[in-house]
Amino acid sequence: MSLTAIRSPALRQLAARSFHSGRPLAAAQSSAAKHVEGTVNDPTPFPTPNKAHGQYHWTFERLLSASLVPLIGATAVSSANPVLDGVLCTAIVAHSHMGFDQILTDYLHPRKFPVLGPIMSWLLRFATVGALVGVYQFETNDIGITELIKRAWKAEKKQE
Repeated sequence: MSLTAIRSPALRQLAARSFHSGRPLAAAQSSAAKHVEGTVNDPTPFPTPNKAHGQYHWTFERLLSASLVPLIGATAVSSANPVLDGVLCTAIVAHSHMGFDQILTDYLHPRKFPVLGPIMSWLLRFATVGALVGVYQFETNDIGITELIKRAWKAEKKQE
């Protein structure tokens, strides 16, 4: 085999080394490659499937997202029901938490970012707990989210 038949510069260098060392090209490639356990014919090991690791979680997220539409409609029609208002606020916070958690999973995965990934996950958990405490305080000690939105919707500009 002539060296000009090989087009890639890296392959040309590899072939030249094997040609000058007297070893065949395959031997030169295997010594340059990293060590891999097993052969190319061995199957890739996969973890055992578990529905709790994806299907139930995905189904719950979709059901929660779909349930927000009738919850918003029901709170708009009803006259400031505090239980319905609390359920709506909790569902919105849970929906937001799951969305931000998916963003962290996609962009700051702990395998790629071993320090920043877990820090951001715990920061999200603390922020979610803080939001839930704030919603609880606003619902029990003040007028509630639904009443606040109704008052803001109907508010008129003050005449000076």
